[in-house]
Amino acid sequence: MPIWLEDVIEQICIASILKDSKTTSGRRLSMILTDNAVEFMVKVHGEKLVHNKQLLSKKDWAERKRVFEQLVNTVLPVTKAALFQQEIIEYHGIRNDLYHGTNPLSVEPRKINCYLDIARKILQLIFDFTMTEEEWKQKTEGIQQTLLLKTEVKGLVNFFDTNDGLAKMQTGLKLKDTDAILLIIYGFQLRTGKALEDTEELEKCLNYSGHMIRRKRLTVNISHLRSANKINKGKNNHRQNERHWQKMMLKKVFYIFHI
Repeated sequence: MPIWLEDVIEQICIASILKDSKTTSGRRLSMILTDNAVEFMVKVHGEKLVHNKQLLSKKDWAERKRVFEQLVNTVLPVTKAALFQQEIIEYHGIRNDLYHGTNPLSVEPRKINCYLDIARKILQLIFDFTMTEEEWKQKTEGIQQTLLLKTEVKGLVNFFDTNDGLAKMQTGLKLKDTDAILLIIYGFQLRTGKALEDTEELEKCLNYSGHMIRRKRLTVNISHLRSANKINKGKNNHRQNERHWQKMMLKKVFYIFHI
């Protein structure tokens, strides 16, 4: 997943958290953050169209993208999200009042919800990226737990319990999908003393950790890890799998992080 897409998803999730904070400043910041995500997505697609010579010259683009209304009126009409063009401009006007106003204004949750829905629709209609409501919920909960985490981080990778009896990891390191899978398997055993039950639990732990892997891709990664003998193929021998995973993960941690 491109870094910009991860960032946009995270912004949308944080905006959802702030919207539900029931505070004036929280709702104001939620609207501002949603608008920032929308503007960023429109610019990303505009840059692609300009690069492919499907829109206008780089010189004209440099001028138009500086003004939000011109940006939206240039990019949106040539996309499947054209029907949201006027709404986005109106929501941006609300954002400007919230951001530049001298009074501590707020905004109704209903309006924020509508703008968040548009942000998700842009991901779907322009970038062909979708997440189910459950995936959005899990991703948002994972980010919220990370934001509220008060435990002092002492190592390169740290593992924590979650409220639903699972586990998550926290690290500032960039991990490949396979490394993240192996680490969360090891971390789950470390925190709970047992093996993960199924792919669904593994997926949730990864989402809580801020390392989302779509189910289809996750299944492929697990298959590759099993073929490489990094995960046991046995489905019922949990004790053997636990010993195997722990042994493999200890080697992995020492190899990757030199600890």
